[in-house]
Amino acid sequence: MELDAVVMASKDKPNELQRVFGLKSYLRGDGDDAVAHFTTAARYADKYSQHYLSLMYWHGAGVPEDRAQAYVWADLAAERGNRTLLLIREKMWSLMTSQEQQRALALGEDFYTRFGDEIAKPRVEGLMRAFARDMTGSRLGYRNQMIEIAGKPLNGIFLPDIGTNTGAYMIADAVTPEQLYGRTGGVNFDAYWKEQDALLDGIGSTAVGPVSPVKKAK
Repeated sequence: MELDAVVMASKDKPNELQRVFGLKSYLRGDGDDAVAHFTTAARYADKYSQHYLSLMYWHGAGVPEDRAQAYVWADLAAERGNRTLLLIREKMWSLMTSQEQQRALALGEDFYTRFGDEIAKPRVEGLMRAFARDMTGSRLGYRNQMIEIAGKPLNGIFLPDIGTNTGAYMIADAVTPEQLYGRTGGVNFDAYWKEQDALLDGIGSTAVGPVSPVKKAK
């Protein structure tokens, strides 16, 4: 239910939306669908999803184990210098065979041309700008219409008496396009990526050890 609420608030951010879809698929045991969504999110510079793909391939959780590919995803996830992700990447490298290391190096260049920030950030930023224009623009030039956006949890609890549980989880605020997207009509991407990186700092430590793989849905 909480993931459904996040979907409502992430429609203008395709990286976050695909990440949530991936998590939903993983939780219901569909590893193939989770990988498909995480990979799409990874194309949109989503370091969370690149981290998730790394762990799935490292442990063979929902996908065939592939430690070389796991390392490449770990390297991509750590691209912005997050300390925890860098430590995970280095731990993986130390546990790989020389053959796995060589294969990871061979895969790396192609992965970076598709998923590295240099190409992935402009890709998703273009989609965010398009969403902003579609949601707030006027074909006749009018710029003062108010729109509703998802806000914070209502008192931090569910209040089903004012609607469905999912609906009650979020409250809406009415804002102008300038308030939501900045006075130039564009998203403040520097602030957005800094916020995403700050959230990554809260992922805690991740042990690279044995896990119980998810079962593929029948």
